[in-house]
Amino acid sequence: MGSLILTADDYGACDFIDNGIVRALREGKINTVTAFVTHPTSKSRMQTLLELREELKEKNSGFYTFNIGLHFSLTSGGAITGKSTLVDNKKTPDGKFEFYEAKNYPFNTIELNHLEQELNAQLNLLNEWLGEVPIDHVTNHHGISYLDVDFFEHYIQTIAAFKSPKLNHKLPIRSPWSWLKSDMKVWKNGKLLVPTIKQGIELGLWKKLGDLTNKQLKLREEHAHALIINFPHFLADTFYGLPFGENLDALFSELSKKNYSAEFMFHLGQPDSPVENLEKTIAELDMPHGIDRGYFLNRTKEFDVLNGTNIDAKINNYNLKKIYFSEVAL
Repeated sequence: MGSLILTADDYGACDFIDNGIVRALREGKINTVTAFVTHPTSKSRMQTLLELREELKEKNSGFYTFNIGLHFSLTSGGAITGKSTLVDNKKTPDGKFEFYEAKNYPFNTIELNHLEQELNAQLNLLNEWLGEVPIDHVTNHHGISYLDVDFFEHYIQTIAAFKSPKLNHKLPIRSPWSWLKSDMKVWKNGKLLVPTIKQGIELGLWKKLGDLTNKQLKLREEHAHALIINFPHFLADTFYGLPFGENLDALFSELSKKNYSAEFMFHLGQPDSPVENLEKTIAELDMPHGIDRGYFLNRTKEFDVLNGTNIDAKINNYNLKKIYFSEVAL
């Protein structure tokens, strides 16, 4: 039996994204949120999310309907640790130094102890904000920590060393294996390149292809497991840029044929209220640092497909199981 985690990325940066995620949570479409702590309003947004978690618990016979993890950022928002090799000289509205953008990311200039310090700071900050709620997992915005062998090693070493009395296990992480690198079929809708690959090329991340061979990914998997860090078999990132019902059905269908665990990753968004001209509304939004305005229309399309899908029925029909990160077996 295949199992899946339904994750919404990028909570805590702006209203447009958070609106889509909150609506999806209320409708029971996702069971995991991965959240920033690096934006000026991330703390107050986290409080809103925690209140929603308690509200939905009351409506769900005392059981929580979603968990919250850290969306570790090196490319969006401001550094918790201040000025270091991770940042440029610009500042965010709350006075923090902005991270370098993902495009042509300067891997060779980063001191890896700065990555460790920033990850620790973000983990500790989220741990504080969550109160009695434990951190569920760790993901990484733009996958920067996954693209470089040395970055990944320091990333998992830092996560393995993280301690909290709320945890009785090591924090799980997002899988280093993408759907494209697995033996799963990909719904391309006639495209030669799926959007995730196209985005990587546009951001200049093709320069890291030598660090992303199957051999290197296998080593990442082995090193994470050696540290008792768990993750789903694959990240289903191929809904990104192809937000169609047929694509979502293809993911469900393909996973049903395998005894794998997978994380289905969504990028959601909705305006505060119905608007006549969605593209104009998006063009006029104040955009947080490191967030791509160009994908906001697709965020609404991802939301519409997800909202129009009976997730529980799909899971039952395809003989799948919905799980949390902590339920993935080593």
